[in-house]
Amino acid sequence: MKAGTVFGSICGAMTGICWGVSSVFGQFLFETRDVHPLWIVAIRLSIAGVLLWIFAFLTNRESLMALFHNKRDFIQAIICGIAGTMMFQLSSFYAVQTSNAGTATVLQYLAPVMIIVYVCLRTKAAPKKAEVLSIVLAVAGVFLISTHCDIGSLAMTPKGLFWGMMLAVFMSVNTVLPERLYKKYPTTVVIAWAFPFGGAAMMAIARPWHFNVQWDGAVWFSMFFIVIVGSVAAYLFYAQAIKRVGPTRSSLFASSEPVTATLMSALWLKTDFTYMDLIGFVLILSTLFILNAGKGSSNTPASRD
Repeated sequence: MKAGTVFGSICGAMTGICWGVSSVFGQFLFETRDVHPLWIVAIRLSIAGVLLWIFAFLTNRESLMALFHNKRDFIQAIICGIAGTMMFQLSSFYAVQTSNAGTATVLQYLAPVMIIVYVCLRTKAAPKKAEVLSIVLAVAGVFLISTHCDIGSLAMTPKGLFWGMMLAVFMSVNTVLPERLYKKYPTTVVIAWAFPFGGAAMMAIARPWHFNVQWDGAVWFSMFFIVIVGSVAAYLFYAQAIKRVGPTRSSLFASSEPVTATLMSALWLKTDFTYMDLIGFVLILSTLFILNAGKGSSNTPASRD
Protein backbone atom coordinates (compact mmCIF):
# COMPACT_ATOMS: atom_id res chain seq x y z
CA MET A 1 0.00 0.00 0.00
CA LYS A 2 1.37 3.41 -0.99
CA ALA A 3 2.29 5.93 1.69
CA GLY A 4 -0.29 8.39 0.37
CA THR A 5 -3.03 5.77 0.62
CA VAL A 6 -2.03 4.88 4.17
CA PHE A 7 -2.02 8.55 5.15
CA GLY A 8 -5.42 9.08 3.50
CA SER A 9 -6.85 6.07 5.33
CA ILE A 10 -5.56 7.38 8.66
CA CYS A 11 -7.04 10.81 7.91
CA GLY A 12 -10.39 9.20 7.11
CA ALA A 13 -10.40 7.31 10.42
CA MET A 14 -9.30 10.44 12.31
CA THR A 15 -12.19 12.33 10.73
CA GLY A 16 -14.69 9.91 12.23
CA ILE A 17 -12.93 9.91 15.60
CA CYS A 18 -13.02 13.71 15.74
CA TRP A 19 -16.73 13.77 14.88
CA GLY A 20 -17.48 11.03 17.41
CA VAL A 21 -15.62 12.78 20.24
CA SER A 22 -17.40 16.03 19.37
CA SER A 23 -20.81 14.34 19.66
CA VAL A 24 -19.97 12.89 23.07
CA PHE A 25 -18.85 16.27 24.39
CA GLY A 26 -22.18 17.61 23.15
CA GLN A 27 -23.98 14.90 25.10
CA PHE A 28 -21.90 15.80 28.16
CA LEU A 29 -22.98 19.45 27.93
CA PHE A 30 -26.64 18.48 27.51
CA GLU A 31 -26.56 16.17 30.52
CA THR A 32 -24.45 18.25 32.91
CA ARG A 33 -24.79 21.91 31.85
CA ASP A 34 -28.28 21.98 30.33
CA VAL A 35 -27.12 23.89 27.26
CA HIS A 36 -29.29 24.17 24.15
CA PRO A 37 -28.46 22.75 20.69
CA LEU A 38 -29.13 26.16 19.16
CA TRP A 39 -26.42 27.68 21.35
CA ILE A 40 -23.85 25.00 20.51
CA VAL A 41 -24.48 25.06 16.75
CA ALA A 42 -24.42 28.87 16.50
CA ILE A 43 -21.04 29.06 18.22
CA ARG A 44 -19.63 26.02 16.45
CA LEU A 45 -20.50 27.12 12.93
CA SER A 46 -19.51 30.75 13.47
CA ILE A 47 -16.06 30.16 14.96
CA ALA A 48 -15.24 27.15 12.80
CA GLY A 49 -16.48 29.01 9.74
CA VAL A 50 -14.09 31.90 10.31
CA LEU A 51 -11.14 29.56 10.94
CA LEU A 52 -11.87 27.37 7.93
CA TRP A 53 -12.29 30.44 5.68
CA ILE A 54 -8.93 31.79 6.81
CA PHE A 55 -7.32 28.40 6.16
CA ALA A 56 -8.83 28.24 2.66
CA PHE A 57 -7.73 31.81 1.97
CA LEU A 58 -4.15 30.96 2.90
CA THR A 59 -4.01 27.67 1.02
CA ASN A 60 -6.54 27.94 -1.87
CA ARG A 61 -7.01 31.68 -2.36
CA GLU A 62 -7.48 31.45 -6.13
CA SER A 63 -10.25 28.81 -5.88
CA LEU A 64 -11.85 30.60 -2.93
CA MET A 65 -12.15 33.83 -4.91
CA ALA A 66 -13.18 31.98 -8.08
CA LEU A 67 -16.21 30.56 -6.28
CA PHE A 68 -17.02 34.00 -4.85
CA HIS A 69 -16.97 35.64 -8.29
CA ASN A 70 -19.14 32.95 -9.88
CA LYS A 71 -22.68 34.12 -9.08
CA ARG A 72 -24.34 30.74 -9.59
CA ASP A 73 -21.77 28.86 -7.53
CA PHE A 74 -21.78 31.48 -4.77
CA ILE A 75 -25.57 31.34 -4.43
CA GLN A 76 -25.39 27.55 -4.31
CA ALA A 77 -22.73 27.77 -1.58
CA ILE A 78 -25.06 30.01 0.45
CA ILE A 79 -27.92 27.52 0.01
CA CYS A 80 -25.61 24.65 0.97
CA GLY A 81 -24.51 26.54 4.08
CA ILE A 82 -28.05 27.12 5.32
CA ALA A 83 -30.16 24.22 4.00
CA GLY A 84 -27.30 21.74 4.22
CA THR A 85 -24.59 22.58 6.77
CA MET A 86 -26.73 24.48 9.28
CA MET A 87 -29.66 22.07 9.27
CA PHE A 88 -27.38 19.04 9.38
CA GLN A 89 -25.48 20.40 12.39
CA LEU A 90 -28.69 21.43 14.15
CA SER A 91 -30.42 18.08 13.65
CA SER A 92 -27.22 16.33 14.74
CA PHE A 93 -27.11 17.99 18.15
CA TYR A 94 -30.87 17.73 18.63
CA ALA A 95 -30.53 13.99 17.94
CA VAL A 96 -27.73 13.72 20.50
CA GLN A 97 -29.75 15.68 23.07
CA THR A 98 -32.91 13.59 22.64
CA SER A 99 -31.14 10.21 22.47
CA ASN A 100 -27.37 9.87 22.90
CA ALA A 101 -24.20 10.34 20.88
CA GLY A 102 -23.87 6.68 19.88
CA THR A 103 -27.41 6.23 18.62
CA ALA A 104 -27.46 9.60 16.84
CA THR A 105 -24.21 8.99 14.97
CA VAL A 106 -25.39 5.56 13.84
CA LEU A 107 -28.80 6.77 12.63
CA GLN A 108 -27.16 9.42 10.45
CA TYR A 109 -25.66 6.60 8.38
CA LEU A 110 -29.14 5.90 7.06
CA ALA A 111 -28.35 8.79 4.69
CA PRO A 112 -26.71 6.67 1.95
CA VAL A 113 -29.79 4.45 1.85
CA MET A 114 -32.07 7.51 1.67
CA ILE A 115 -30.00 8.87 -1.22
CA ILE A 116 -30.35 5.55 -3.04
CA VAL A 117 -34.13 5.75 -2.73
CA TYR A 118 -34.06 9.37 -3.91
CA VAL A 119 -31.87 8.60 -6.94
CA CYS A 120 -33.99 5.59 -7.91
CA LEU A 121 -37.18 7.67 -7.74
CA ARG A 122 -35.61 10.56 -9.65
CA THR A 123 -34.17 8.37 -12.42
CA LYS A 124 -37.06 5.89 -12.36
CA ALA A 125 -34.51 3.09 -12.16
CA ALA A 126 -34.83 -0.08 -10.12
CA PRO A 127 -32.35 -0.43 -7.24
CA LYS A 128 -29.50 -2.92 -7.55
CA LYS A 129 -29.40 -6.07 -5.44
CA ALA A 130 -26.81 -4.56 -3.07
CA GLU A 131 -28.99 -1.48 -2.69
CA VAL A 132 -32.11 -3.53 -1.92
CA LEU A 133 -30.17 -5.50 0.69
CA SER A 134 -28.90 -2.25 2.21
CA ILE A 135 -32.42 -0.84 2.43
CA VAL A 136 -33.68 -3.99 4.16
CA LEU A 137 -30.79 -4.01 6.65
CA ALA A 138 -31.20 -0.29 7.37
CA VAL A 139 -34.92 -0.69 8.09
CA ALA A 140 -34.21 -3.73 10.28
CA GLY A 141 -31.54 -1.78 12.16
CA VAL A 142 -33.87 1.13 12.87
CA PHE A 143 -36.58 -1.30 13.96
CA LEU A 144 -34.27 -2.98 16.48
CA ILE A 145 -32.91 0.31 17.85
CA SER A 146 -36.32 1.95 18.17
CA THR A 147 -38.44 -0.98 19.44
CA HIS A 148 -36.07 -3.71 20.73
CA CYS A 149 -38.45 -6.08 18.89
CA ASP A 150 -41.45 -4.96 20.97
CA ILE A 151 -43.81 -3.53 18.35
CA GLY A 152 -46.14 -2.16 21.01
CA SER A 153 -43.62 0.28 22.48
CA LEU A 154 -40.64 2.45 21.65
CA ALA A 155 -37.26 1.73 23.23
CA MET A 156 -36.20 5.33 22.57
CA THR A 157 -38.14 8.55 22.93
CA PRO A 158 -40.31 9.68 20.00
CA LYS A 159 -38.25 12.89 19.87
CA GLY A 160 -35.05 10.88 19.72
CA LEU A 161 -36.36 8.78 16.83
CA PHE A 162 -37.68 11.87 15.03
CA TRP A 163 -34.43 13.80 15.26
CA GLY A 164 -32.43 10.71 14.36
CA MET A 165 -34.46 10.44 11.15
CA MET A 166 -34.15 14.19 10.51
CA LEU A 167 -30.39 13.87 10.99
CA ALA A 168 -30.23 11.24 8.24
CA VAL A 169 -32.48 13.37 6.00
CA PHE A 170 -30.34 16.48 6.37
CA MET A 171 -27.13 14.50 6.00
CA SER A 172 -28.59 13.35 2.67
CA VAL A 173 -29.43 16.93 1.73
CA ASN A 174 -25.97 18.05 2.81
CA THR A 175 -24.47 15.36 0.58
CA VAL A 176 -26.54 15.99 -2.55
CA LEU A 177 -26.68 19.83 -2.53
CA PRO A 178 -22.94 20.59 -2.89
CA GLU A 179 -22.16 17.66 -5.20
CA ARG A 180 -21.65 19.91 -8.25
CA LEU A 181 -19.46 22.32 -6.27
CA TYR A 182 -17.26 19.49 -4.95
CA LYS A 183 -16.55 18.44 -8.54
CA LYS A 184 -15.44 21.97 -9.40
CA TYR A 185 -13.67 23.26 -6.27
CA PRO A 186 -11.52 21.78 -3.48
CA THR A 187 -13.51 20.46 -0.52
CA THR A 188 -11.97 23.02 1.84
CA VAL A 189 -13.10 25.88 -0.40
CA VAL A 190 -16.74 24.76 -0.51
CA ILE A 191 -16.77 24.21 3.26
CA ALA A 192 -15.05 27.59 3.80
CA TRP A 193 -18.05 29.35 2.26
CA ALA A 194 -20.76 27.02 3.58
CA PHE A 195 -19.78 27.20 7.25
CA PRO A 196 -19.80 31.04 7.62
CA PHE A 197 -23.21 31.36 5.96
CA GLY A 198 -24.60 28.56 8.10
CA GLY A 199 -23.07 30.25 11.15
CA ALA A 200 -24.49 33.67 10.24
CA ALA A 201 -27.97 32.18 9.81
CA MET A 202 -27.70 30.36 13.15
CA MET A 203 -26.54 33.53 14.89
CA ALA A 204 -29.61 35.36 13.57
CA ILE A 205 -31.95 32.53 14.58
CA ALA A 206 -30.45 31.44 17.91
CA ARG A 207 -28.95 34.72 19.23
CA PRO A 208 -26.69 32.72 21.57
CA TRP A 209 -25.87 35.78 23.69
CA HIS A 210 -29.37 35.49 25.17
CA PHE A 211 -28.64 32.02 26.61
CA ASN A 212 -27.54 31.92 30.23
CA VAL A 213 -24.55 29.58 30.03
CA GLN A 214 -21.93 29.51 32.76
CA TRP A 215 -18.53 29.27 31.07
CA ASP A 216 -16.69 27.06 33.53
CA GLY A 217 -13.66 24.92 32.72
CA ALA A 218 -15.76 21.97 31.54
CA VAL A 219 -17.72 24.13 29.11
CA TRP A 220 -14.57 25.72 27.69
CA PHE A 221 -12.91 22.31 27.27
CA SER A 222 -16.02 20.76 25.69
CA MET A 223 -16.53 23.62 23.25
CA PHE A 224 -12.85 23.46 22.28
CA PHE A 225 -13.36 19.85 21.20
CA ILE A 226 -16.70 20.56 19.52
CA VAL A 227 -15.43 23.58 17.54
CA ILE A 228 -11.72 22.98 16.96
CA VAL A 229 -11.45 19.18 16.95
CA GLY A 230 -14.96 18.25 15.77
CA SER A 231 -15.13 20.90 13.04
CA VAL A 232 -11.81 22.47 12.00
CA ALA A 233 -9.52 19.45 12.50
CA ALA A 234 -12.15 16.97 11.29
CA TYR A 235 -12.73 18.73 7.98
CA LEU A 236 -9.03 19.21 7.34
CA PHE A 237 -8.56 15.47 7.90
CA TYR A 238 -11.56 14.78 5.66
CA ALA A 239 -10.20 16.93 2.83
CA GLN A 240 -6.90 15.04 2.96
CA ALA A 241 -8.71 11.68 3.00
CA ILE A 242 -10.84 12.56 -0.05
CA LYS A 243 -7.75 13.80 -1.89
CA ARG A 244 -5.79 10.59 -1.30
CA VAL A 245 -8.33 7.74 -1.18
CA GLY A 246 -11.49 9.27 -2.68
CA PRO A 247 -14.92 10.05 -1.20
CA THR A 248 -16.20 6.47 -1.01
CA ARG A 249 -13.31 5.03 0.95
CA SER A 250 -13.18 8.19 3.06
CA SER A 251 -16.77 7.66 4.12
CA LEU A 252 -15.99 4.06 5.06
CA PHE A 253 -13.03 5.03 7.22
CA ALA A 254 -15.11 7.85 8.74
CA SER A 255 -17.52 5.22 10.06
CA SER A 256 -15.15 5.16 13.02
CA GLU A 257 -17.41 8.00 14.23
CA PRO A 258 -20.31 5.91 15.66
CA VAL A 259 -17.85 3.38 17.09
CA THR A 260 -15.98 6.18 18.86
CA ALA A 261 -19.19 7.86 20.04
CA THR A 262 -20.72 4.62 21.32
CA LEU A 263 -17.63 3.46 23.21
CA MET A 264 -16.85 6.89 24.65
CA SER A 265 -20.42 7.60 25.77
CA ALA A 266 -20.70 4.13 27.32
CA LEU A 267 -17.36 4.29 29.16
CA TRP A 268 -17.39 7.96 30.15
CA LEU A 269 -21.05 8.99 30.39
CA LYS A 270 -22.29 5.50 31.36
CA THR A 271 -24.85 5.41 28.57
CA ASP A 272 -26.63 2.05 28.48
CA PHE A 273 -26.73 0.13 25.21
CA THR A 274 -28.55 -3.20 24.93
CA TYR A 275 -27.54 -6.04 22.64
CA MET A 276 -30.53 -5.07 20.47
CA ASP A 277 -29.03 -1.59 20.04
CA LEU A 278 -25.65 -3.02 19.12
CA ILE A 279 -27.14 -5.42 16.56
CA GLY A 280 -29.09 -2.52 15.08
CA PHE A 281 -25.90 -0.46 14.91
CA VAL A 282 -24.11 -3.25 13.05
CA LEU A 283 -26.98 -3.68 10.57
CA ILE A 284 -27.04 0.02 9.69
CA LEU A 285 -23.27 0.42 9.44
CA SER A 286 -22.97 -2.74 7.34
CA THR A 287 -24.85 -0.96 4.56
CA LEU A 288 -21.80 1.27 3.96
CA PHE A 289 -19.60 -1.75 3.23
CA ILE A 290 -22.27 -3.53 1.18
CA LEU A 291 -22.81 -0.48 -1.02
CA ASN A 292 -19.09 -0.07 -1.51
CA ALA A 293 -18.59 -3.74 -2.35
CA GLY A 294 -21.55 -3.67 -4.74
CA LYS A 295 -20.39 -0.35 -6.23
CA GLY A 296 -23.75 1.12 -5.29
CA SER A 297 -21.94 3.98 -3.62
CA SER A 298 -21.70 5.80 -6.95
CA ASN A 299 -25.16 7.14 -6.16
CA THR A 300 -24.18 8.19 -2.68
CA PRO A 301 -21.49 10.85 -2.77
CA ALA A 302 -19.69 11.18 0.53
CA SER A 303 -19.91 14.58 2.15
CA ARG A 304 -20.45 15.91 5.60
CA ASP A 305 -20.28 19.60 6.48
